Amino acid sequence: MSAALRLADLTLTQFAECLSQRSATPGGGSVAANLAAQGSALAAMAFRFTSGEKYAAVESDMLRRIAELDKLRVRALDLVDRDSRAYDAVSAAYKLPKSSDAEKSERAQAIQKALQGAVDVPYETMQTALSALSLCAAGAPDINKNLASDCATSALCLSAALESAWLNVRINAGSLADAHFVAAHSDGGERMRREARALAERVLVAVEKHLA
Repeated sequence: MSAALRLADLTLTQFAECLSQRSATPGGGSVAANLAAQGSALAAMAFRFTSGEKYAAVESDMLRRIAELDKLRVRALDLVDRDSRAYDAVSAAYKLPKSSDAEKSERAQAIQKALQGAVDVPYETMQTALSALSLCAAGAPDINKNLASDCATSALCLSAALESAWLNVRINAGSLADAHFVAAHSDGGERMRREARALAERVLVAVEKHLA
């Protein structure tokens, strides 16, 4: 694959082929970001169908949510590539020379810096997925009921994105020496997980009412 070609620009077939290879990247973090992008897109689609005279009372709110979801989709697609680059930096840091004390010290610092990046990116994926899930939950009760299953699928994608990104946060944070950095991201991550579970439940309850 050309270095100039973004993962986000690959076809579905090409992306799946890249994932299947014996290579650390793209991996779970990029898939999590992709799920956030797809979930954001699907919610926006459901809200776009919630328009016209029948939905005049909620259409302006739906349009506002659509604009925000479109921005989140773009952000999430960027994170697909950023996640892979972040972990590539970790791999590169581990390959640095260590034949002298000075080199060992430089290598250790480079590894820690790269690992922080590999935590920050999936943490941002969590934030992105949570923002989209919040919008999905806010609009779910008022959507065109014919799009109820799409809205539910959106929420499930966003929930999976957040949980998958969280696992990437944890696995990379496990090798970090900065206890304050790790604690801040652990606490924030657990908070987002709690919020996401509540939001996803709100969506599913609203969708069940539409399907009843």
